[in-house]
Amino acid sequence: NSSYKYLQNIYSPLNVEKQNLSLALAMTDIFIKEKGACRVHGGGFAGTVQVFLPKELIEEYKSYISKIFNENSVKVLSIRSIGSIYINNISREPIRE
Repeated sequence: NSSYKYLQNIYSPLNVEKQNLSLALAMTDIFIKEKGACRVHGGGFAGTVQVFLPKELIEEYKSYISKIFNENSVKVLSIRSIGSIYINNISREPIRE
């Protein structure tokens, strides 16, 4: 919300007609209501919208947002169940096949 609503720094003041990130955030807010979250990820003018949804809403969201942008505008990622892990004793030797 801060970049989008308060700082208004996700579009260029030199090109206010092009506000794809603003539109994506607003339409995503309408879709998710209180069932998820969204934010700008990366650089404001060239960032992406990061959306967190329950699995059962993913296909519906993809269909919804693709009607506004295009079908390639959504990339579904998943978070592994283990989370981050520490790997110890990594060999510095090249891998031989």
